[in-house]
Amino acid sequence: MTVLLLALALALLALPLLWGPLPRTGRIAMSGFDGKGVLAGFVVTFAVAALTSPLLGFGFLVAVLIHETGSALACRIAGQEIARIRLVPLPRLARPRSDRGFDHALEESFVALYAPALALVPMTLAFGLFAVLAPVLPMTANLLRATAIMIGAFNFVMLLPFRPLCGGRVTEAVSDAFWPRLGLAAKLFMTAAFAIAALRDHSLAMGMLAAAGLQSLFHRRRPAQDRLSANEALLVMASYAFVLTTHFLGGYWLIKGLI
Repeated sequence: MTVLLLALALALLALPLLWGPLPRTGRIAMSGFDGKGVLAGFVVTFAVAALTSPLLGFGFLVAVLIHETGSALACRIAGQEIARIRLVPLPRLARPRSDRGFDHALEESFVALYAPALALVPMTLAFGLFAVLAPVLPMTANLLRATAIMIGAFNFVMLLPFRPLCGGRVTEAVSDAFWPRLGLAAKLFMTAAFAIAALRDHSLAMGMLAAAGLQSLFHRRRPAQDRLSANEALLVMASYAFVLTTHFLGGYWLIKGLI
């Protein structure tokens, strides 16, 4: 019960995230909710369920929808006229979340961190409900636990410092404020670490992360963007570290199993 009460308190504290002032013009559109998109989403979800479990496959679908909804809402708060909720947010399979880039790195960092920060609420609520319902409704409790674990693991991966993931956009914005070459150094270090882990442990998950890091080295970012000030960079870095650590703890069981 204590865990559930703490989760409810966190949900109350997070309510202002949903009350941000939205521009009067513009809209949130749906993208990929057609035959091709539904089929692609089914294939990806089935693959995740096959590699993990059906419960975690359901949690993956919930995690994606929460992330896409939060990201679209963040784009609207940041002033984007069109923001899209994408069923399958994969390159070449989905339209861009917004039609134009961000003029300031603070806006891009806000959008990148908004959805993972918002996902902390359903993750902690699911863990809290699991603790309460486990003795009386074990099947429902297990579904909630699996969903919470997948939300944590999914957002942890999204926050890795690789473009075009959320974490890559944040780490580049922070590194540009202090040392522009730091972002490249972090990518090289993480890519090499994942590649070594994949070869040592014969881990498919580590190999996929190493491939993600390798492709991020060739990602060309939008050059005309105002940088973060020193104070803004410290705030963004602290927020990033907190959200990343919390999702790692939430998804630790799955992350450890994949490693």
